[in-house]
Amino acid sequence: RRAKYRLVHVVRTHRGADDKAFRCAYQQEDDTGRKGVFLSKDLMAIAGETLKTNFTALGPLVLPVSEQILFFMTLLVKKLFNGKVNVKPYVPDSKLAFEHFCIHAG
Repeated sequence: RRAKYRLVHVVRTHRGADDKAFRCAYQQEDDTGRKGVFLSKDLMAIAGETLKTNFTALGPLVLPVSEQILFFMTLLVKKLFNGKVNVKPYVPDSKLAFEHFCIHAG
């Protein structure tokens, strides 16, 4: 039997050097000595930043050339005019590159 999906690229981001990221999810004992998992209130913000970092690293590998050109042209205009021209940052259409993506829970 064949797999339903094919893994093409993998990106891993290690955020353990950031103390908030390191402490956002870890195993600890409660007052009665039972082991459990502690999830901090910063977990969603840190996960969002990590996902953004992963997509930034993965973009050049998977985005079509047309999307990359649009992104870099916007970046170039912004750099050339030193922010004097109000240019919205171009957000590439990820649907052109991804059918599915999987976030590992571990």
